[in-house]
Amino acid sequence: MKSKFEIDPTLSEEWVEFHVREMTPKLQQVIQILSTDKQLWGYDEKVIKLLDLTKVYSFESINGKVYAKTDKRNYYVRKKIYELLDILPPDFVKISRAELVNLKYLDHLELTSGGTIALKLKNGMTTFVSRRCVKNLRERLGI
Repeated sequence: MKSKFEIDPTLSEEWVEFHVREMTPKLQQVIQILSTDKQLWGYDEKVIKLLDLTKVYSFESINGKVYAKTDKRNYYVRKKIYELLDILPPDFVKISRAELVNLKYLDHLELTSGGTIALKLKNGMTTFVSRRCVKNLRERLGI
């Protein structure tokens, strides 16, 4: 793959343009890195790790602490849910006061008999959308 850089100190805003045949996971990762200038660190016992947000399927607040959930483990993050909304890529959507979900992991939606929406994720996890967040979710999904 060829790459070309033009450095212009007079630019008011930096931008990147890609010309590709297809979107690959590696390109998606590059785009994610470029689209967010903040890093998110996860803590698990004695391990502190820079989180790969493409592998995080949700953030959940439990007893005042926010956890990033991945297939391998859950990491404590030192941010509040509302702070994460400013940092995370647009793949994440707020589904309740205490939870954000990565839409890339969404498998399907189910309407429950109680009128709520259950989100079924590709990893088998099920979570529910609060009534306050249904409108936002529908707009994000275009339904």
